[in-house]
Amino acid sequence: MKLKEVLKGIEYKDASVFPAGEDMEIRGISCDSKNTADGYLFVAVPGVSSDGHKYINEAVDRGAVAVLMEKDVVVPDHVARIFVRNSREALPRIANEFFGRPANGLTCIGITGTNGKTTISYLMDSIISAAGHKAGIIGTISYRIGGRVIPATNTTPGPVDLYGFMGEMVKGGSDHLVMEVSSHALDQNRTGGISFSAAIFTNLTGDHLDYHKTMEEYFRAKSRLFSNLNDSAQAVINIDDEWGRKLIKVSGGRVVTYGTKLVADFLATDIELSLDGTRFMVNYPGGRFAIVSALIGMHNVYNMVSAAACGISLGFSPEEVKRGIEKLRAVPGRLEPVECGQPFKVFVDYAHTDDALSNVLSALKPLIKKKIVVVFGCGGDRDKTKRPRMGKVAGDTADFVYVTSDNPRSEEPEAIAAMITEGMKGKNYKVILDRAQAIREALSGAGEGDCVLIAGKGHEAYQVLKNTTISFDDREVARKILA
Repeated sequence: MKLKEVLKGIEYKDASVFPAGEDMEIRGISCDSKNTADGYLFVAVPGVSSDGHKYINEAVDRGAVAVLMEKDVVVPDHVARIFVRNSREALPRIANEFFGRPANGLTCIGITGTNGKTTISYLMDSIISAAGHKAGIIGTISYRIGGRVIPATNTTPGPVDLYGFMGEMVKGGSDHLVMEVSSHALDQNRTGGISFSAAIFTNLTGDHLDYHKTMEEYFRAKSRLFSNLNDSAQAVINIDDEWGRKLIKVSGGRVVTYGTKLVADFLATDIELSLDGTRFMVNYPGGRFAIVSALIGMHNVYNMVSAAACGISLGFSPEEVKRGIEKLRAVPGRLEPVECGQPFKVFVDYAHTDDALSNVLSALKPLIKKKIVVVFGCGGDRDKTKRPRMGKVAGDTADFVYVTSDNPRSEEPEAIAAMITEGMKGKNYKVILDRAQAIREALSGAGEGDCVLIAGKGHEAYQVLKNTTISFDDREVARKILA
């Protein structure tokens, strides 16, 4: 593609220099010098921990023929220099042009909030499939592009990867994109240039405050997905959440509310919860219909009614929505049962915030006849404020808690565990930092009718230690112990 075509979607300064002309051929784009090759346009983005301008000459050494920058950096005479006011804002627009404006060929659905995003993405995929369409999925567990499944490195990838994946989706026959949109991605403008047809807000509870610092900043990041919606887009918002009610006031598009408590456009009523699944009625302006689902818990009622609200608001029929929701039997690592013939229940769940852990335990508590035992830890180098809160939730709700390691990263596991147990004063708990041993002891001590919840890592098949990453899947560990 010609450089002038790549730059079509942005404004750049007159001081920009094109030694070989704007018709020079661009073979690829990158914002990572290590991923730069011959004929590439390198975009220097000031980052959170480092500045891409420091790596411009490394990118040139690897073959970059053009550099887009905010600051004037000396480069060889043959390299084109394009000056912009904000390279972070320019990057997604450049990526969009380079990959053929793939967003124009997709009905794009964005899902944001602290908890529930992954389950809703699976529900929306199932609804879209039930309606005879094909979706590409970008989310926490994986990126699903046609027949290709790529393990996710970030909930929302960077613009170059994101638009590249979208281009693949269009070529592979997808007509919808379902994307989990993280607060980091919104703050860093990774989804800039995408015109979302619908956006879903789940809830907002304490998380990522190591990055955003305050709940207000966290909310502001999330709200960008909604404030940028055009008039024809659907803003599907949880009205029972206090932050959702604030979001309604700043949202663009057509606001569609959902919930189980307050008056809402899509209201779940007649809710019946059991370990075998969930039944409820969806009431909306066009009528009402029943949902019978294998998904467990009140939090999943919210997830399902949000998907119903989004699906019908986008024009799918109630029959298609119902069929899609009921077809989904499970989501990897989300209250996922581990069954090996044992006389007690074992679930693995991704809950890694106090609110998510509370939701899962609240779902299990009335359904379990005897003891609930929890095994969990908190990740290192992440929001530390939630650790004692998670300890309090586990200590207050479960009958016994094993505090263990999650992904400690550069932190000492003992220090993380100590912060968790600050919230568990006087509660029944034991610290076993070896996660496999903690799971073994919890399962070995469980009796008939009990429940063991292994929380925090869910679908993850690894554990991040100080200097290495090892294979570790809670589900497989539990199966081996039970076998």
